[in-house]
Amino acid sequence: MTADRFPTVDGALGPRDLGGLPAAGGLTRLGRVFAGGRRELITARGVDQLADLGIRSVVDLRAPAEVGCRPSDPQVPEAAWDRFAIRTCPVEDFSDEAYVKAIDHPFLNHPKQYPLLLTHFPRLLAGALESLAEALETGPVYLHCSAGRDRTGLFSAWMLQLAGVEPAVIAEEYVRSLAVVNEHHKTSGHPVEYFMEADEFAAWSGSRKATLLEFLDRHPAEKTLAQLRISPAHVAALATLRP
Repeated sequence: MTADRFPTVDGALGPRDLGGLPAAGGLTRLGRVFAGGRRELITARGVDQLADLGIRSVVDLRAPAEVGCRPSDPQVPEAAWDRFAIRTCPVEDFSDEAYVKAIDHPFLNHPKQYPLLLTHFPRLLAGALESLAEALETGPVYLHCSAGRDRTGLFSAWMLQLAGVEPAVIAEEYVRSLAVVNEHHKTSGHPVEYFMEADEFAAWSGSRKATLLEFLDRHPAEKTLAQLRISPAHVAALATLRP
């Protein structure tokens, strides 16, 4: 892996380039897909830094109700984001009572919940994947949800699988994002989650890592995208990280 994978984006939560990871045939391509936490955390300087990375589009996997600034967020003129195509692509709907009961948590935070998106919201998932593919056809993308961890992690995992990255490497990348968010919780004041010391975090993240590996074995990218009826052209675009 290379230091180029972790660009400086002022204010961003865990910004990372999905390039530079070992894959069949070399390393995944740098400068194509960047992932991280919600864009409202990014300062005006950070927005300029995103543009300097060549990013053309922002793909937001949050529900509409999650989008918007919080009192603690930096003050950034809305016009600063005009240079990017912003795509809001929710993958879940909390007005679905059956889903809310099944997820049994205020938000998606464990790979054991990922199959619920496939069973409850296949069209939302497909639409978000198609929108991401279309964004990638125009240039580099910043992909995010709220923490940049689970919804972003799911889409990142499938893209990395399409690029020929081994599941073990994908799982380590996911754990890295968990560690970033855990560190963030030292000062986040999050209403549900909190900072965990090493032993607690190891058990917490280890459970999620093992479950992600099981999920990728049962729902590999190529097979799952076919089941979601993602077109070959869109699958090819989503494989942009391939060496």
